[in-house]
Amino acid sequence: MLPIAALALAGCRTTATPDQQSTVRSGGETAPADLQLACASDAATRLNGGNNVLPISSARDPNGLYRVGLQLSAGQAVCVIDQNGVIQTIEKV
Repeated sequence: MLPIAALALAGCRTTATPDQQSTVRSGGETAPADLQLACASDAATRLNGGNNVLPISSARDPNGLYRVGLQLSAGQAVCVIDQNGVIQTIEKV
């Protein structure tokens, strides 16, 4: 006979459906974390964003550059950065 705790846990098992197994990042290549953070840091300086600049999305474009979406305390911005960490542009959107 199984202990009561084992029976209770047996009813709590969950399995992921195929939709749940896919991730947000499965659609393309995202920018490495260090490049996203470089964009956020530079945007905080250039756009007077203070300490409240966060990367919220990223993708690699056909030219091999990364486009990083940033959330500012007052709006959003897009940073374009290359694979070596050289920022090409930062613009509010």
